Amino acid sequence: MALNFDTLSAKFEFDSKNRIRFYEKLRQLLINGVNLDSALEQIYKNAARNKASALPKLYKRWRHDVSNGRNFGHCLAPYIPSIEAILLETGANTGKLTGALENAISTIEQQTKVKKAIINSAAYPIVLTAMLIAAMLMASYQVIPTFEEIIPVEEWTGMSYMVAMVAKFIRESGLIIMIFLVFVLVAITLSLPRWTGKSRLPFENLVPWSLYRIMQGSAFLLSVASMMNAGVKLDENSLRKISAQSDPYLRERIRALRRYIASGENLGDALAMSGYNFPDEEIISDLQIYANLRGFDQNLIKITQTWVDSLVEKVTINMKVINTIILGLIAVVIGCLIMSFYGVFQQIQQSQQQMN
Repeated sequence: MALNFDTLSAKFEFDSKNRIRFYEKLRQLLINGVNLDSALEQIYKNAARNKASALPKLYKRWRHDVSNGRNFGHCLAPYIPSIEAILLETGANTGKLTGALENAISTIEQQTKVKKAIINSAAYPIVLTAMLIAAMLMASYQVIPTFEEIIPVEEWTGMSYMVAMVAKFIRESGLIIMIFLVFVLVAITLSLPRWTGKSRLPFENLVPWSLYRIMQGSAFLLSVASMMNAGVKLDENSLRKISAQSDPYLRERIRALRRYIASGENLGDALAMSGYNFPDEEIISDLQIYANLRGFDQNLIKITQTWVDSLVEKVTINMKVINTIILGLIAVVIGCLIMSFYGVFQQIQQSQQQMN
């Protein structure tokens, strides 16, 4: 289905926060005996007060489609992640839509928790890196040239001379360096969802690819856990539906998983045999144990949520290590600048003494 501007606008506005609000309102109405058609009508009328929002048109369209017999999950499918559509589709078909909505809310909240941990943890290193770059640029373009006017750089010695040469290199090649850094940043960003094949595996434990694996792995496993908890069978068909809207990175891992699920392996063994160590070695080992125990389908979501909580802690610890490294680099740069300035000051004093 081609997406027009209104559809794209509605899809953008129907983000995780608005989806949770919508699912919760709908769930509460259904629990209190309101049928789906009437519940959507009430939500639409309430949302229609906001004339600037694209969501009222969306709710009205869904209400119209549901009243004409279309599956609720099919109505929402173009606007939400595939796993949520599968949950809602199954819930509508089995008469367990309230449970499906609850599972969808839980999945969104857990995924948001991981994303927030990654974003919040990454913000500080980015600020520190910006400070490091700013310090080097200020020293190269303002501070050191000022000292060069007093004493020619050819007369500088030791650490002072080394810093001056680095500053000269930054001034002369600064644009090329910036272009190169931007190119590297863009290449890394594009590689996160697109880089496939075994060549990526050695990088899976390095930032930022490790963070992307954690984010995608937690989202996928939470989706599968919610799906199985809702009574949806984990098979080749359900995995195909999940992969339909996935990026190449996740699609490759789901394709490998499908092969072993189709041959009768349980989730834990299938993940281990797929060869991608996805989502994580620790959770794969746990799933291999739990998959053979009674009630695995119902307990999987609890197991996954516990693992997600540990991921948040792990991400925080890893980013603290990066923070320490960057702080160390800043200390080295500032130390070198202080030593070089001190050396220049000494040379200035010696020159003045010789003149006197």
